[in-house]
Amino acid sequence: MAKIIYPEHYSDEDKAIYDDLISRGDVMIGKKLSENERFLLDLAAKITINQLRGYDSGYTDEEIANMKQVHKEMANAGTIETPPDKFYEDIIELSDGTKFKHPLSYPPEYYYNQNQEEPKEEKKEEEQKQIPVNID
Repeated sequence: MAKIIYPEHYSDEDKAIYDDLISRGDVMIGKKLSENERFLLDLAAKITINQLRGYDSGYTDEEIANMKQVHKEMANAGTIETPPDKFYEDIIELSDGTKFKHPLSYPPEYYYNQNQEEPKEEKKEEEQKQIPVNID
C-alpha cells in the first residue's frame, strides 16, 4: 500500500479520523480493494472530514452545476453502474447467501439503548461451590 499523504491542513485528530474511516471502509466492504477502487474510499473519508470540520470545497455553484451535468450525461450514456437495490435497502449479503441489515443503518439511539441494559450477573464460582469445613 502506498504511503498516505494527508492534506496539509489536517490536524493530528483529522489524520486519526481519516485512518479510522479508511479502516472501517475496508472492513465494511469486506474485500481487498484495488488501487483504482481505493481512491473512492479515500475521497469519501476526506469529504466526511471536510463536512465535519466545515471546510469549504472551493467549488463555485457554476462548477458544481457543470459536474452534475457531466455526471448526468455519463449516466444517460450507460457508463455509470449503479449498485443493486439491496444497497439502498441497507442490506448486506455475504457470499454464502446470508443477509442481514447493515449495522450502520441503525440510528445511534438504537445502540445507545442496547448498551444501557444492566449486565446480567452470574454467580461466582465460589458461591456455587460449598467448601466443607472441619470444625474441631
